[in-house]
Amino acid sequence: MFQVNEICKNGESLSLKTDGHLRVVFIGTGSAFAKRRRQSNILIIQGDHHVLIDCGTQGPLALDDIGLDVLKVRCYLPTHSHADHIGGLEEVALMNRYTSTNERPEMIILRDYQDSLWGKSLAGGAEYCEAQQGRPLQLADFFNIQRPKNIEIQGRKCWSYRHGPIEIVIMRTRHFPDTAYSVDESQWCCGVFINRRVWISGDTMFDAEYPIRFSELSEVMFHDCQLFEGGVHASYQELITLPESIRKKMLLYHYGDNWDQPETWVKEADKYTGNPVEDGFLGWTDQQVAYDFF
Repeated sequence: MFQVNEICKNGESLSLKTDGHLRVVFIGTGSAFAKRRRQSNILIIQGDHHVLIDCGTQGPLALDDIGLDVLKVRCYLPTHSHADHIGGLEEVALMNRYTSTNERPEMIILRDYQDSLWGKSLAGGAEYCEAQQGRPLQLADFFNIQRPKNIEIQGRKCWSYRHGPIEIVIMRTRHFPDTAYSVDESQWCCGVFINRRVWISGDTMFDAEYPIRFSELSEVMFHDCQLFEGGVHASYQELITLPESIRKKMLLYHYGDNWDQPETWVKEADKYTGNPVEDGFLGWTDQQVAYDFF
């Protein structure tokens, strides 16, 4: 069972604790270039533990929107290296190292992705801030690295990490380049499955087998959704071809700024309305509310 609840009432900050239940908060729900609802970065909170899934270029601003900042968030999980997902991590790294007396924040990351994230994205702005024992800095100088373990779910290779009461299952996705026909041909990108209850696709091209495989295990499914066909994200037009049994438990996120103007992206010949509830989905994912699971 889940409820959608208001957060930050009367201007108060979002608490990074719950009474024990699982809470999912999208601090942004927009696509890479969205301006209206930030970018799709997600706080997972349960008990005394929390994880921020992605911190994009607007991530620090999205945290400020709910009374938080990058020093208060103590655990991060980046899904892939597009700027709307990791563009705020340099601020996280530098603020924590040079303006705080806190312990280093944690980062949940596989070895396969760590070297790419550091060498191709973060090292340029952080590697030479200082020398550490005569060598340039590394990702582990800024974050306490936490390694997920190999597991298998319904025949699919996955990884699992337990952060207090929160189990995070990591699944590879086929996101980019657009010529990739499998995850093995794709650059690193992943989705997450929280406590074997809440499935979040992560960025992915349309891959019907992926949500179908996890649908029976999931109470609620959040799927990224672009409003046009082609490119490296699943489109509304493709997602509507999923079975009704899956759509009825699916909320859509990572949408463009015109999500609420279907007349700009639904054509006369299309056999859907552009209103996800009318089209058999649970709806659009809302920003800055709590999806509370009991």
